[in-house]
Amino acid sequence: MNARTLYRLAIANIASAAYLVIVGGSVVVAAATTFLVPDTGLIWVWPALLTAPTSLFLVSSVGSLVPDGTLFFWPAYLGLVAAGALVQSTALGLLWHGLRRGARRLTASA
Repeated sequence: MNARTLYRLAIANIASAAYLVIVGGSVVVAAATTFLVPDTGLIWVWPALLTAPTSLFLVSSVGSLVPDGTLFFWPAYLGLVAAGALVQSTALGLLWHGLRRGARRLTASA
């Protein structure tokens, strides 16, 4: 698998692009809420939940690797959420590709 194929599967299809826009939007809303509202509650749970189950395995290790309150906690958290989003986006791209290929086979044989 070359870089172009991986790019097409992970980003350059409608299912993956829509998913990444939703995840990115949740991160932007969480960041804006953090800066604008004094009590943010559990707003940062949503990006992890949108990228579940992949990011839940990754994000659960952040607490043990980087203690909360240090300078590297939030970059590590966001990096692992982004990695989870890319894994999920690639899986969606593979599903989209498989469904499109199957639909072409069905219409070609009819």
